[in-house]
Amino acid sequence: MVKLIYLDGEYYQLVRDIAVERVMGNMEGLKAWRDMLHCDHVLKYSGKYLMVRRVLDAEIIEEL
Repeated sequence: MVKLIYLDGEYYQLVRDIAVERVMGNMEGLKAWRDMLHCDHVLKYSGKYLMVRRVLDAEIIEEL
């Protein structure tokens, strides 16, 4: 199942969340992690960094 985040009129696919304490201020390491996961944005929310991909185009498929 894909988890989506809606923020400022945009949808993002949540790939992974990482506790802020785990990063310990190493922004270069955080950028490397983002790139390794093929994400294009990092959001900070509720004590976590959220590794996300912006959803540019989506098709809703109804399950029967």
